[in-house]
Amino acid sequence: MKKLYLFLLLLLSVSAFMIACSEDAIEEALGMENEEQFSDENDVHTNEENEGEVNTENDDQDLGQEISLAASANILTNDGEGIQNWGEGVSLEAYKIDGSPAQLIYDTQFQDKGFGVAGARWHQIDYYVMYQGEEVNASEKIVITFDDEAENVVLTIGMLGLNEGIGDDDETGKWIAFNNNQKVAEGVFGPDDSDLGPENKLGGYGQYPFTLNTQAPITKIEIEATGFGYGLGEPKTVNSYDNESGNKENNSDFNIMALSFTKP
Repeated sequence: MKKLYLFLLLLLSVSAFMIACSEDAIEEALGMENEEQFSDENDVHTNEENEGEVNTENDDQDLGQEISLAASANILTNDGEGIQNWGEGVSLEAYKIDGSPAQLIYDTQFQDKGFGVAGARWHQIDYYVMYQGEEVNASEKIVITFDDEAENVVLTIGMLGLNEGIGDDDETGKWIAFNNNQKVAEGVFGPDDSDLGPENKLGGYGQYPFTLNTQAPITKIEIEATGFGYGLGEPKTVNSYDNESGNKENNSDFNIMALSFTKP
């Protein structure tokens, strides 16, 4: 009887020990699971935060990205007649001295190659006092149109000459900027006005960058030549050119080599 009592006591002790071990194991297992769940939740939360940071950085990188376009014969369609797509939401149109539509051409006659207008002395943007026997004091024109607004616009003008007019006046031009057909800015350009600075004239003919200073985004630019010396000068020489203008006047002419801008 005594032996049976001792055996039952031993059995109860072993059972109690096993139950205690099981509870510890269960609590430990539950604790590990909670830790893993907490860790997973933290990982998800961290990943979501990091993902937002990455997206924000990418958005910041896209803002203000500079777009650069170079003149090329490859963009011309329909022999340069009508609207020409330059790329990145930019198009070009050419106009004759009398304001009628003209053929946009890729001028390769001289050292600086760029866009010009067919019909006058050269395949550039040409200015005339006289046109087909009448005094017009007008220029051919290239219009640059943006699908969206543009800022920080820089034009690179080629074949811009020095000392061509009486009194050694330089070749010069002008630009007018619009936003949805409302004029927002205008300016002139010549070798003295480029981003290179007036002390860095390139001699003879050269290519010059010009930043268009505007206080608002723009959607269109009109580019024309002026008479020598911002319209104040006169031609020094008269040359023999066979052109549709009907005369042989030598005045300001140049082409458009490149364009850069940013999207606001």
